[in-house]
Amino acid sequence: MRHTHKLIFASALALANVPVMAATCIPGGAADSPTLLCNATSSGNINDKRNNLSVTIESDAEIIRANGRPVQLEGSNQSVNNQGLIESGNDDAIRGKGANLTIDNSGTIRGGDRGIRLQDDADNFTLINRESGKIFAENQAVRLDNDAELENAHITNYGLIQSTDGRAIQSRGAGGTVINHGTLRGGEEVIEARENFTLENRGTVALNGLSWDADTKTWTNAGATDDEDGVQFASGTADNYGVILGTDDGIDIDEGRVHNHATGVIVSTGSASDPLNGGSGIDVDALFEPTQGEVRDAGPLTIVNEGYIEGVRAIGMDEASTSEITIENSGTLNGRSGTAIQFAPNQGNSSLLLTGNSEIIGDVIFGAGDDNLIIEGLTSGMLSTGFFDGGQGNNSVFFNDFSLSNILSFDITDTLIYMSFGIASNELFSGQFKNFSSWTFGNDGTFSTAQLASQLNPVPLPAALPLFAFGLFGLWAGRARLLG
Repeated sequence: MRHTHKLIFASALALANVPVMAATCIPGGAADSPTLLCNATSSGNINDKRNNLSVTIESDAEIIRANGRPVQLEGSNQSVNNQGLIESGNDDAIRGKGANLTIDNSGTIRGGDRGIRLQDDADNFTLINRESGKIFAENQAVRLDNDAELENAHITNYGLIQSTDGRAIQSRGAGGTVINHGTLRGGEEVIEARENFTLENRGTVALNGLSWDADTKTWTNAGATDDEDGVQFASGTADNYGVILGTDDGIDIDEGRVHNHATGVIVSTGSASDPLNGGSGIDVDALFEPTQGEVRDAGPLTIVNEGYIEGVRAIGMDEASTSEITIENSGTLNGRSGTAIQFAPNQGNSSLLLTGNSEIIGDVIFGAGDDNLIIEGLTSGMLSTGFFDGGQGNNSVFFNDFSLSNILSFDITDTLIYMSFGIASNELFSGQFKNFSSWTFGNDGTFSTAQLASQLNPVPLPAALPLFAFGLFGLWAGRARLLG
C-alpha cells in the first residue's frame, strides 16, 4: 500500500507539471466560406491560407505569443473581427498576404514589431478601428509594404492607432485612403503614404509628446522626436477638419491639394531659430517620388486654408521647387520666423488669394514666376503684418473690391510701396508691397507702378491714419503672440 500511494502521488505531480495547451479556435462554416471562432482566454495562434475565411475573436478571447506571430493569413477575401486581444512579444500581431483582407477591430492589437503588416498580394486592404479599438506597435502600427500590388488600402479609425518608435500608418502602395475620427500617434512621421493618397482627418494626427490646446490656440511639446512630419505623402488630397502636429512639417507633400477647413489646425513646432530647416505648417517638395514610375519634378499644388496653419513658415517650399502653387486663404497663416509664406527662388507662376477672414502674420515672398496677389471679399482688416514681395517676373496685384477712390494713402520709399484703403463701412485695409509691376482696381482698370503713382500724385497720408494703422498693427501683433 505504501508503494501504491507513492505511485499515485508521483503521477499527480507529473500531471501538474504538464504545460496547459492553448485551446484552438473552433472551426465552422462551409468549405467555400470557412469560419474560426476564438472564445478561449488562451486561444492558439492562427495560420490559415483558405480563401473566404472569416475569423471572430470574442471579447474575452486572447491570442498571445511571446515569440512569433499570433495571426498569419494568406488567402484572399479573408476577414478578422477582433473584439478581444491579439498580441505578439517580438513580431507582427497580424500579417496578411492575400487580396481583399478586412480587419474590423473593437479590441486590442499589439505588436512587438508591427501591429498589422500587409505583404505580397494584399491589395484592397480594409481596416476599421472602432471607437473602443486600440492598435499598438513598437514600429509601424499599420504597415503596407513596398510591393507594387499593395494598392487601394482603405483605413478608417475611430479609436487609437499608435506606434512607439515608428509610424502609426505607413502605406507604400498607390491609392491609399485614411479617414481619421480618432487619434493617430507615432514616433516618426505619423502617416506616410505615396501617390494618389486621400486623407480626411477629423481627429488628431500628432507625434508622441505633442498636444494642442484649442482654448488658448497653443501647442505643447513634451519630448517629441525632432525633425518628424505629421503627414507625408507624394500626391493626392488632404482634407483636414481636426489637428495635425509635427516637429518638422505638419504636412509634407509633393503635388495635389490640401484643404484646411475652418476647424482645422496644422502646426509645425520646429524652432524659429533655424528658419531654413525649422519646418513649415505645410511644406512643398521639389520632386514627385512615387512608389511606381520615375521620380520627376513635382506638379501643381493647391492649398486652401480656412482654419489655422502655423510653423517657422506657415507655408514653405523646398529651395529647388519649381511647381505652380495656388493658395487661397480665409483663415490664419502664422509664420513664427517673420515669414508666413516662402515660395522657392525659381518657383513657377503662382497665386495667392486673400478673402474673408484672412490673417497673415509675417511676410509673403514669391518666387521667379509671373505671380498674382488677389484681394477679394476681405473682411479682416490688415492684409499682412509684413510685406508682399513679388520676386522676379512680371507680378500683379488685383484689388477686385477697391477703386482708386478708396485709396486713403499711397507712398513709395525705395522699392517699398505702402497703400491703405477705406471703404463705406469705415474699415481700413493696408499693405506693403515690392516687386509688383501691375495694379488692377475693380472697374478702374490696370496700371503700371508709374501710372498709379501719377494718378495718385501722391495721395497724402491723413493725419489720423498713422495712429489708426498703428493700432490695427498692435492688435495683430497681440494676436500673433497669442497664437504663437
